[in-house]
Amino acid sequence: MNKIGEVLEHFSFTKFESEIYLAILTLGKPSVTQIANKIGKNRTAVYFHLKNLLEKRVVREAREGRRFRFVAVPPRELAASFDRWTTDFKSLVPQLESLERVEQEVPIIEVTESKRGYLKAYDEISSLPIGSVFCVMEGRDALKGEFGLLTQDEWGTFFARIVERKILTKILFTEEALAHTPPMKSLNKENKDRLRQRLWDVRMLPEASLPIQHLMCLYGNKVTFFLLETKLVVTITHKGIVDTMRATFDALFAFAKHHPDPWG
Repeated sequence: MNKIGEVLEHFSFTKFESEIYLAILTLGKPSVTQIANKIGKNRTAVYFHLKNLLEKRVVREAREGRRFRFVAVPPRELAASFDRWTTDFKSLVPQLESLERVEQEVPIIEVTESKRGYLKAYDEISSLPIGSVFCVMEGRDALKGEFGLLTQDEWGTFFARIVERKILTKILFTEEALAHTPPMKSLNKENKDRLRQRLWDVRMLPEASLPIQHLMCLYGNKVTFFLLETKLVVTITHKGIVDTMRATFDALFAFAKHHPDPWG
């Protein structure tokens, strides 16, 4: 219970509020008096903190006759709220980082192993501000191995966030990638449905014009390369570099052939 209280305190619960929330979960649908008896606190003090929990929408009020009782928001629903709050904060990180940038920005280069690097990059992409756009270039080898790198649950979290936050994906495939690799083969039905719900602008160029095999993502002030054969992920953070690469991407994208349904 102490560990649970510590975690809740990281999400703006006071120690008193954590005790009340856990007591309500344990008791089911208690009155103020029952909560006070459970945690050994003064009834007036409990009612004061209950009002804060009601305002935070983690406790709900139910009336039975002339008595008020209280119901705790289910832990799974509370966890979903925590996830949304965390994601919303992450979307502000680029703005916060811009406040501390020196005038002459030095590129930051990170190299991580593929699994950890994938999770980090996809977490950052799915935490972009609502209505954002990120750009992808992908070749045959990358598309063949990409969906096997994360678990179905991890893909589900990524797809759900992308859909919820209405993030548009502009993706440039090689024609050979789509012709030889069924993109959704390794996904379960639920994730296939989520993939179709995403906002897409998908285009293609022949491999002769776009001789790539890797996966590259442009988002915010970052460009990330996923190198499957070496199991490495390389991320460069630098506005000037990313602006140049985005201009190159946009030029290629403008001449590429539109694909109406790559997941069909």
